[in-house]
Amino acid sequence: MSKADRFPDLMRAFFYEWLVEQRNASIHTVRSYRDTWRLLLRFVAQRSGKKVAMITLADLAASEVAAFLSHAEHERGGT
Repeated sequence: MSKADRFPDLMRAFFYEWLVEQRNASIHTVRSYRDTWRLLLRFVAQRSGKKVAMITLADLAASEVAAFLSHAEHERGGT
């Protein structure tokens, strides 16, 4: 299995094994993380011209995350 194919598995592990089971995060925290990841993946997909389902870990470069955070702060009104 390639690293790109593992991305959905890594996301599931993050949410269900680490965040819920190991960290005992509340449903509100899980939803907040989920929503932020959705926004990030859609942002990267739009900038890369890929479908969200085709985004890989390699697509989540520091420059993309920084661009997303800037977008969230300035265009979405986040803090």
